[in-house]
Amino acid sequence: MGLFGYNFNKPGPGISKDQPKLKPFPLFFSILFRKFSELVKLNLLFCIPVLISLVIIYLLKYITNIPFILFSPIILISPFVAGLAFVTRNYVREEHAFIFSDFMDAVKQNFKAFLINGVICYFGYIIFSVAISYYLAECKNNSLFYFLFAVCIFVLIIFVFAQYYVPVSIVTFDLNLKQIYKNSLIFSIIGLWRNLLITFILLIVFGGLYILLYMVPVSLFFIVLFVFLFLFSFCMFLINFIVYPLIDKSMIQPFQKGREDDVNDNDTGENND
Repeated sequence: MGLFGYNFNKPGPGISKDQPKLKPFPLFFSILFRKFSELVKLNLLFCIPVLISLVIIYLLKYITNIPFILFSPIILISPFVAGLAFVTRNYVREEHAFIFSDFMDAVKQNFKAFLINGVICYFGYIIFSVAISYYLAECKNNSLFYFLFAVCIFVLIIFVFAQYYVPVSIVTFDLNLKQIYKNSLIFSIIGLWRNLLITFILLIVFGGLYILLYMVPVSLFFIVLFVFLFLFSFCMFLINFIVYPLIDKSMIQPFQKGREDDVNDNDTGENND
């Protein structure tokens, strides 16, 4: 059964087996501080396609002002999320990762899946934004639209929650995108408190940057510096740190246990012979 797309026994420096395992909160900051310089390098690497996408958007402004077309180059960033997801996932598992080579290998191996997911997200968020705006505007004319508005908001939340699991699932499992989405939608429900925690922290981060920008104009330089040095890798590390234990418990551990049971059964059968 080819469930895993990557080797879980990949060599590299890690944590000693004799060292007591930290609780989640101190463990998060322990890894974050130890991998801080690597996360900065990873963020800078990811910012290359981000900058290219922004340049294309800037050039498109001279051709069209239609938002649907103007911001479409954002889709080009999506395949590079694979590298971001793979490297930070390894950090969460406290495994070694080579910043450039592992990043690029993950992009190459998962290019199609992440590109398709990027297209789905782009069109999905456009549809949601149009639908929500329309239903909200029509609520004053027909109370039925309150229900449609609520349903649309609910579906959007589930879609966003599922996206917390899609990147790490693609780089971890050898599954097609349909299976990835099915599992991610399940995790969006059973991992509710994790999803709410991620959303809360991300709202604090982005809300803080927004408030800082408008309250302290001179902070623009430091905000841009933070974005290009740390924001993307930190967000992906945060998401993977919170969701990976659930994925590990629900999918990886049962598979490994089943494989060990099969090996034990085969050994028992051979001994009986």
